[in-house]
Order: sequence, then C-alpha cells, then structure tokens
Amino acid sequence: MHPHTTSSERFTPVPAFWQRPRFWQWLSVALVVPALFFNLGFLPLDTGSDEPRRALVALEMLLSGDYITPTLNGELYLNKPPLYNWLIAASFRLFGNYSAFALRFPMAVSLLLYALTVFAFVRRYATQPIAFAAALMLVTNARVLLYDSMLGLIDITFSWVTYTAFLLVYHYDQKKKYTALFVTTYALTAIGFLMKGLPSGVFQGLTLLAWFGYTRRWKLLFHPAHFLGIGVFMLIAGAYYIAYFTRNNIPVTEVFGVLFYESSRRTVVEFGIGETLLHLLTFPIDMQHYYAPWMLLIVLLFRPGVRRLLTENRFILFNALTFFVNFVVYWSSPQVYARYLIMLLPLLFTVLVYIYYERTSAAAWQRRLVEGVWLAASVVVTAGTWVAMFFPETQAIAGLFWKVPILFVVLGLIAYQYLRQPALRLTLFIAFMLVVRIGFNWLVIPPRLAHRQLYKDTSEQAARLTLDANGRPLPLFGYKHTIGDDGATDVNSFHIEAVRGEILGVTDRKIPGAYYIADSTSLVGEQYEVIGDILLFDGHQAKIVRFSN
Repeated sequence: MHPHTTSSERFTPVPAFWQRPRFWQWLSVALVVPALFFNLGFLPLDTGSDEPRRALVALEMLLSGDYITPTLNGELYLNKPPLYNWLIAASFRLFGNYSAFALRFPMAVSLLLYALTVFAFVRRYATQPIAFAAALMLVTNARVLLYDSMLGLIDITFSWVTYTAFLLVYHYDQKKKYTALFVTTYALTAIGFLMKGLPSGVFQGLTLLAWFGYTRRWKLLFHPAHFLGIGVFMLIAGAYYIAYFTRNNIPVTEVFGVLFYESSRRTVVEFGIGETLLHLLTFPIDMQHYYAPWMLLIVLLFRPGVRRLLTENRFILFNALTFFVNFVVYWSSPQVYARYLIMLLPLLFTVLVYIYYERTSAAAWQRRLVEGVWLAASVVVTAGTWVAMFFPETQAIAGLFWKVPILFVVLGLIAYQYLRQPALRLTLFIAFMLVVRIGFNWLVIPPRLAHRQLYKDTSEQAARLTLDANGRPLPLFGYKHTIGDDGATDVNSFHIEAVRGEILGVTDRKIPGAYYIADSTSLVGEQYEVIGDILLFDGHQAKIVRFSN
C-alpha cells in the first residue's frame, strides 16, 4: 500500500453508468434522429404556413426546367430568391417523388448540421458541457422541437448559414486572419441573401459594426480584405441576378423593390408607433413560451454585476453582443414570427448555459427556481401522457395501449434521475424533451392527419378528372382569382401539379375545351358544365368546370 493512500481513496466507488454525464449526452444524441425523422412525412403539407409555397416554387422549377426564374402558378415569384427552392428540388430528385418527407428532408438535415456547428464552435471556446447544452437546446426548445422541425421552411437552413457567419467573425478575429474573416462571412451572407434576401446583409453589417465598434477597432471596417469580402458577396449574388435578368425582361427596380418591401413591411413604418411600442413590451414575454423551457434561464441574469459576467469572457461577450444587436431588429418590428430568431438562439443559449454552469451555484435562488419549474413540468408532462387514453382523437391511434405506458415509464425514469442527480439536471431535461418529441410524434401528429389529408385528397381527385384516358393532362387553369391570388391555394396547386406533371396556370380567358377551377364568385353569369368539386384552403368550395360559351 502506498504510504499516502487512504482506504477511502482506494475504494472510491465508480459511478454507475446512469450517473455519468456522457451517458445522458449520448442518449440524447441517439434520440435526436428518431425524434426528428420519425413521422417527418406523415402529414401532408401544412395549410397554416408558407410550406406549400416553398413546395410549389420548387415543383414548378422541376416541371419547367427553369431553375433561375421562380414562379407560382406560372407567374413570376419575386418575394424570395431561389436557393432554398433548389435544395427542395434536389431533395425531390433524390427521393424520386414529391412527398412531404422529401420536402422537409433538407430542413431536418440542416437542423442536425446546425446543432453540430454550434457544438463545434462553442466547444472550441468554452467547455464541452456548455457546447453540448447550447447545441441540444437549439433542437429542443419548444418552437423548433414541436413546430419548425416539422415543416419544410427556409428558416432553419437560413439560420444555420447566418449563425456560422456570426461565429466565423469571432473565430477568424481571434486568429487575426482578416482575409479569411471577410471572405468567408460575406460568402455565407451571399448564400443567405439567395435564400431570404436583405436580412442576411443586415445581420452581417450589424455584427461587424457591433463587434469592431465595441472593441474600438473601427479601422478594421476599412481593411482591404473587407472590400474583398464585399466583392465576393457581389460576385456570388451578382452571378445569379445576371443570369436572371438575362433570361427575364423585367425591370431591376421591380425585382429589388419587392425584396426591399418583403424586408421592411413588418417595421414601424408599416404598423405605426402604437403597435410598435406594444410589441416592444410584449415580445420579450412572448419569447418565454416560444422558446420554452430554456428561456427560463433568463432569471440567471437577475443579479448584481451581470454586466461583468457578460464581459469577463471574450467569447461570451461576443455571443451576448451579437445576440442583442441583431435581436433589436426584431424586437422593434411588430409583425415577427418566432422562427425569424432561430439564428440568434444559440448565441443566447451559449450565454445562459455559461452562466448556469460557470457562474451560478447550485444553491442560488435563480438556479433553484429554474430547476424547480423544470421538475414540476416533468411531473405534469409524465402524468399527462395518460390523457391520450381518454380523448376520442387519440383513442384510434394504432398501438396506443403500449405507446402510452412506454412514454410514461421512460419519462418517469428521466424525471426520477432528474430529482436524484442535481448536477445533471440540464442534460437530463434535454433528454426528457427529446422523449417528449417522440411522444408528440406518436400521440399528437396522427390526429392532425384528417384535416390536411382532406385538401390533398380533393386536389388530387380534381387533378385526375382532368387527365385523358392515357393519363396525360388536358388543359386546366385557375379561373380569375380562384387560384393563386393570395397564396392560400398554394397547397391545392401543389397537389394538382404533382399529379398532372404540369404547371397550373391562371387566366380569365375561356379556351374551348379547357377545364377550369372556379369558385362561385367567378362563375356568376357564366354558362358551364360541372365536372367535379374541389375544396380549397379554409373550406372554400370550388368546382371543376368547362364553359359552354
């Protein structure tokens, strides 16, 4: 025996596997893929979001063979550049169909890569537990976990690109590699611009101004590499628009006027001072339920010396400053959707988790409050799984009588470990949230099928009425304003075009022998033969007709 070794040191028990942080981390990582991909394509297109529009633009690119000129029902679509639609079109090609799964696949992959990017950057400049938590909190906040990660929208991919640009500013600034800093971030800004337009440039400009301004290095904004970076942006974005204007005889002012309007129409200019002031008061509160349960960590900032906490670590300072300066843009914009802030969430989560792990004791009231609320939520949710046994909407779910007990047991075990292992509570609650998403896939998604399936079925049935005996499409148009006027019928257009393999155009002309989709308003005073019925979005009834005159 070594003379300085005590018996207690020699016989220190090895923690059981469920008491090790890495076990719960790896379990959470293993749960991510089934949580995100199981039932990803179960529901048809969402009728309450822009998902049908993203699908329709991509589908029309494939049908027309024109990947430069986005269209909706054959008409120019100027609201968004086409890059994300290229990704959707590529996914349609990859899977060989126009399924909802293929539509959402680029988003789901982007979310996984986004989380990996967060982990890689934060791990480099902070600890592994902070990096893991920040990455998985991105995936498991309520907004992303239970809504955005189920839809084929631009925002997650755009956010991944934008966040990467944010962190590359810090990364290359630390290395004093300013050519790499400006070239890579402006290249990513150009990619973001080709997805969503002007916001990408706003994020880049504000981040550079805030960081170099705060650190009193204004001269870096005039570094020759900055102008090189701007040149890279213009080269990438300009290459697309040269191709666009070469193909389309349309005024430049019209194209960029629409992009500018899309970016500015949700500001105080559009809504006025009163609504803007109300939004300034309510939006920080709204964030609590948008990004629950992690926004509760904001209470960790309610302490003396918080400014010192945020500035004593240069990496945390960068995250806090970049979050705030870009958050102000949305804080001051009355019409903002929660998904618009997804690129900012890891910045905030990194700051909050750093304070949670590094600067808050387990006995602090702020930490006890947060962990107490999480514990209460875990108990309520675990017990609430049995509710599914008593609702008519869920009673018909296949395997309900084994799914509910399994969820109850797994959630209960995690909640029990949460109570027993105070040091692992954040990691345990991440695992808990991922199991909640799996339960959501099992118990909440199936009852939503009937509503969305109705629009898909009626659209496909209408489309088949306009095929000849050999399955070839006969002429079909939307009549007047029945189709495509405000985007509400994009879901119908997508399913019709997918069946017919042809773009559904819109016209107010009557072509002999052609079929039309027309509602009662557009048919007033017309002579026509009814071929069939179709249910447009929001229960709006329309008919498939042929005109007699």
